[in-house]
Amino acid sequence: MIWRAGVALCALLWLSLAHSEEWITARVVAVTDGDTAVVETRQKKIIRVRFYGVDAPETANRKWPAQPYSEAAKRYMGEQINARTVRIRLTGARTYGREVGEIFIQNRSTSRALVQVGLGWWNRKYAPHDDELARLQKAAQVAHRGLWADADPVPPWRYRARYRPHKAH
Repeated sequence: MIWRAGVALCALLWLSLAHSEEWITARVVAVTDGDTAVVETRQKKIIRVRFYGVDAPETANRKWPAQPYSEAAKRYMGEQINARTVRIRLTGARTYGREVGEIFIQNRSTSRALVQVGLGWWNRKYAPHDDELARLQKAAQVAHRGLWADADPVPPWRYRARYRPHKAH
């Protein structure tokens, strides 16, 4: 009985460590859109990083046309981080083959910068308790910065849903 409890405890510990955050240093080799970058670690490992807590306007692909402000968001992020060495807080989560992480340049979060300039949304679904992202988005909305200059900007999750087939019930 004690043996089983020990095995269960070890399994729980392993699971918690498997999903814990990790800090890495890497060089950005590409910015693929407003909320995704490709980085190379010091160990020469290539990682696709989906920015923590934000969702940027969708770029064009085979499923849908580009969303307004998608190129501006990609360009902005490229100017901020492309070809630069950054610190990344990997959250332990993954989405569509990408690691979820918050990228920092000189201790400044690029996720927060994107929302602050009005080129991305705070993603409540994946960062529900991030009061700072909520505050930055509200300030950008009030100031009509970036995509908030439009009367009714469409969040990327709703935009993507328009082009995905609906499931039959």
